[in-house]
Amino acid sequence: MRALHRKLLRDLLHVKGQAAAISLVIAVGVAMCVMYLSTFRSLRLTQETYYDRQRFADVFAAVKRAPLGLQARIADIPGVAQVAT
Repeated sequence: MRALHRKLLRDLLHVKGQAAAISLVIAVGVAMCVMYLSTFRSLRLTQETYYDRQRFADVFAAVKRAPLGLQARIADIPGVAQVAT
């Protein structure tokens, strides 16, 4: 096994430029993935904070031709703060 290790090191030294380029591409890929996840989490947290502070609705529902009597029943649902017609 020792001879194979020496051969591997010798071959790696012959293609050190290619090995460095491959390592650099992998490192950049990992860095991009970390940056993407960090940005995504930051945007998600910012969105949630904004919605909480501005009291943004959690659910929107559009209805066409609903009876007016339904407005009172919807307003009576626990957690419904406002019903607009």
